[in-house]
Amino acid sequence: MIGLAASAVAAPKNFIIIMTDDQGWGDLGCFGSETIATPHIDRMAKEGLRMTSFYVASSVCSPSRAALLTGRMPVRVGVPNVLFPRSTTGLPPAELTIAEVLKNQGYTTGIVGKWHLGHQPQFMPMNQGFDSYFGVPYSNDMSISAEFDISTTVRLNEGYTAEQMQSDRTRYLEHYQELRNKVPLLENNSIIEYPVDQKTLTRRYTEKAVEFIAQHKEEPFFLYMPHTMPHKPHHIEAKYAGKSAAGIFGDIVQQIDWSVGEVLQALRDHDLAEDTFVIFLSDNGPIKEGSAGPMKGNKFTTFEGGLRVPAVLWAPGTIAAGGVSDEIASTLDLMPTIANWVGADLPMDRIYDGFSLTELIEGRSDKSLRREIFYYGANTKVINGIRVGGWKYQTWGEHPRFRPEVEVPKLYNLRDDIGEKHNLIEKYPALAAKLRQRMLEFDARVEDW
Repeated sequence: MIGLAASAVAAPKNFIIIMTDDQGWGDLGCFGSETIATPHIDRMAKEGLRMTSFYVASSVCSPSRAALLTGRMPVRVGVPNVLFPRSTTGLPPAELTIAEVLKNQGYTTGIVGKWHLGHQPQFMPMNQGFDSYFGVPYSNDMSISAEFDISTTVRLNEGYTAEQMQSDRTRYLEHYQELRNKVPLLENNSIIEYPVDQKTLTRRYTEKAVEFIAQHKEEPFFLYMPHTMPHKPHHIEAKYAGKSAAGIFGDIVQQIDWSVGEVLQALRDHDLAEDTFVIFLSDNGPIKEGSAGPMKGNKFTTFEGGLRVPAVLWAPGTIAAGGVSDEIASTLDLMPTIANWVGADLPMDRIYDGFSLTELIEGRSDKSLRREIFYYGANTKVINGIRVGGWKYQTWGEHPRFRPEVEVPKLYNLRDDIGEKHNLIEKYPALAAKLRQRMLEFDARVEDW
């Protein structure tokens, strides 16, 4: 779509996006987990809307985040791959983020958590529409890099000296494996702790988020809260360790559930609950410790388990309680939905891949404007499948590293076969051919753009 028009739809005053890292569709109580207790997110679902066919645009970190913040396919915005401390690219500053849209509407904007959209200064949050930033610049299994300023009050852990930290900054390219899992904690553009004590991150993110809400309760705000966990390496504070029946992975998800409860309680305490839209989701499918529920696949794949994620939408003043929708929706739709709510026109000089979900979310329609979703392979620009309605056509599905040499096209009826167990391509060859053609046509347009 080009140039989404503003709408007169009444909007929530504030917006919060809470996103976990590498958590699966089946890792929440309200999505069927019997080993991980998530009472706060379950309550959020009872008071809001649970979406069971909600997709991210990539099954790996950086592309997924780029699509969420821009409403555009990762290929369009130049972030089809995971970024590393050695990477020299990032989300182009010319791209428009949700933060920039809302900042232009008078919102205060903040990010607390993992960024992972480029660590050179021009790509960092403060140059992408955010007024404040507290978090780690990329995944927690990565390293320091030379581009960050260092606070004069930096805290050094693990016996580090200032000289050792400087040495790590200059040699991280040649000694990346040695320095892995030692990441810096940043506030705005400066390192305030190195290596960050990872077991404290979820708690400290939560404290910062609650503080942000209190500081900006009198003005409209946007808080983006992408958690570092449960991405590996796994870390957990002692008080949360051993509490779940799913090992340390489950313990981490349960602490994140505590965090969600704290954020929602802060909204209630400041009488902001009925003025705020909150969405909870994951950035992609799970690692092997997690669960995709009844679905096949996980992170890195384009099976349903790689790109369909748990999504809970909560806005007591806007969303009716107890709703469940299996309509197709995506993180790509958040940008146009939020823009529609606040009456912001999106620019006409670029293509958006999202649709406004305001009518669906508000209960004025039981249908999503989105009828299809496209699957691109993890860490590639190669299109890998398409879903239209309940039908899914897929080429490979596996991570590029593990693909068979010969493509084996597949056709699934996801309404009856969410686990992608029954390939129906021989039964419906004409339908498969039609979907394949639609997939290739879309891919050609993306490449042309």
